[in-house]
Amino acid sequence: MDKSEACQMALHEIGEHEYVTGTPGYEACELYFRQTFLFLLKRFDWSFARKRAKLVRGKRGFSLPVDCLSIVELEGLRHWRKFGTELVPEVDGWENGEVSLVYTSSEAVARGIVPDDMPDFAQALIYHLAASVCGCVSGDEAKRQELLGKAESVLREAMWLDAKQDASNDQHPLERLMNDSITA
Repeated sequence: MDKSEACQMALHEIGEHEYVTGTPGYEACELYFRQTFLFLLKRFDWSFARKRAKLVRGKRGFSLPVDCLSIVELEGLRHWRKFGTELVPEVDGWENGEVSLVYTSSEAVARGIVPDDMPDFAQALIYHLAASVCGCVSGDEAKRQELLGKAESVLREAMWLDAKQDASNDQHPLERLMNDSITA
């Protein structure tokens, strides 16, 4: 699903049916889409937004990737602080070694693409966007609160499903043994 589809669905949730340049709904969606998407990405370690990168040491520390929203895991560096877009080791005499970063990436936001295999995340984004846009377009606070409630409910389910799928190992427990030759 792309940005225009998400915006059109969000506007439909508040009773607007036109996502056309120049309309209040269009302007509100343009204003809130990126902010809402980033907000949801930062709320959880989404498997679709997770990336791995090797960090290169600079003068003060290690530069983070441009699309890094949050650090999920850091390997090779035990004591560090984040200063802006750098990770600075806190231990003097840190030995050169490989530092690997697992992080939440904002790349999906930059592309404006909501992953098709995450329908619950997409629905949460639509409800959150509709709630944000509702104040600008209709001003109906009761509807906005209703949409936020739906968004949080769907978001909890999406987080649970993503964590469940991410932790699963869909392999047959005896597959390796069954494929090995007994006589070899």
